[in-house]
Amino acid sequence: MTARTAALYRLQPAEIWRFLKTQSASYWLICAYLFFEYVRPQSIYEGVAFLPWAFLTIVLCALAFLLEGKRPRFGGLGDALLALYVMVVIVSSALAYSPDAAFDRLPLFLSWVTIYLLITNIVTTEKRFFVFAISFLLYNFKMSLHATRSWASIGFGFRDWGTTGAPGWFHNSGEFGIEMTIFLPISVCLIVGLRPYWSKAKLLFSTLLPATALLGLVASSSRGALLGGFAVLLWSVWVSRRKVAALVATTVIAISLLAIVPEQQKERLSAAGTDWTSTYRFTLWKDGLEIANQHPVLGIGYGNWTTYYRKYYNPAGSLPHNIFVEAVSELGYAGLLIFVSLIVTTFVVNRRTRRLARVLPGEGRFLSAMARGLDGALVGFLVSGSFVTVLYYPYFWINLAMTIALNRAVCGEWSAAFGHAPRGESAWPRAGGRGGSAPVARGGPA
Repeated sequence: MTARTAALYRLQPAEIWRFLKTQSASYWLICAYLFFEYVRPQSIYEGVAFLPWAFLTIVLCALAFLLEGKRPRFGGLGDALLALYVMVVIVSSALAYSPDAAFDRLPLFLSWVTIYLLITNIVTTEKRFFVFAISFLLYNFKMSLHATRSWASIGFGFRDWGTTGAPGWFHNSGEFGIEMTIFLPISVCLIVGLRPYWSKAKLLFSTLLPATALLGLVASSSRGALLGGFAVLLWSVWVSRRKVAALVATTVIAISLLAIVPEQQKERLSAAGTDWTSTYRFTLWKDGLEIANQHPVLGIGYGNWTTYYRKYYNPAGSLPHNIFVEAVSELGYAGLLIFVSLIVTTFVVNRRTRRLARVLPGEGRFLSAMARGLDGALVGFLVSGSFVTVLYYPYFWINLAMTIALNRAVCGEWSAAFGHAPRGESAWPRAGGRGGSAPVARGGPA
């Protein structure tokens, strides 16, 4: 590790600014996209709402990427599976029950594909990934801190509508709760990865990130998010090398959380599975599986749930409230199989990333820890997303993009340290190729 990388890890503002000044316009724009998507100032302040900022930054980022002489590069199982998923979405849209409904929603999915390609082709070095990840966590911290303050303002009481996050994807309390299940493990793993570089004061302050994430989970009043949070805690015990200590810490955290959960929320938790909301979800899931079995190959078509369900099942019916039911009913078992394969691939790629990082100078502590955090984030999403219709929200697609980008950053560090790409592990189709966005040698401006 270079001295400048260590200075970045210490969060020295001068070094961060020195690094940013060397970066391309496309990198600045992909970081700006993250700001507009997760902070949403354009939705908070009417004075800046005159442009679609998130969309605009992505368009400008793609243009800057091409004008810089770069081209999207493809390689690895993640890219291949995503390409197959795109094919299934497009074909199912063309053959959908209502092609108009499918193609009306198609730009949403294609925007996630575009964002995935930009992140995985731009955020491809250790330093770039570090600054990008820090930005991601800071924007989430803004939401978790606001939720904590909002909950504290009512004396940590119960609100049936819960606490919300930034306007847009996270404005609904359940959707905000899901984001907290993603923020929690990544923030903890960031602290673990950077602990050797931070002072005691900085470490103490950093604990606010996971602490407010946990409080935000409770404040959301979302049962699905709470289950996702507990799944993350159980996962942390499972992957810990010191399982007894992890089990004790997790037990203390779980008991503490239950102690601050309002009584009304505990009543909702105890009624899970028997109350109207639960039984209604069971009906939706049963109907969704019936739809999938009636249209097993490509489903009823991407984005067609509402149109189809209200026609043949319930005129007042809502969304499927489950990411897997959403996938299998709209895209058939072909789409579900690829979606599950993308989930498995995320865990496999993160495992490979950790294996490569551990043999780097300094044991690639930050890189390895972030791969672990992305695993935990996916666990939280899969559990909490099993109760909400959020397959085409940022959660999964940003996590997948960060997973592949981190792996490519580790491959670049390996190439710089050992003079060749890791055999059988290269994230690029041609090991050592440049093309503008491939990993660069250690000590370069990227």
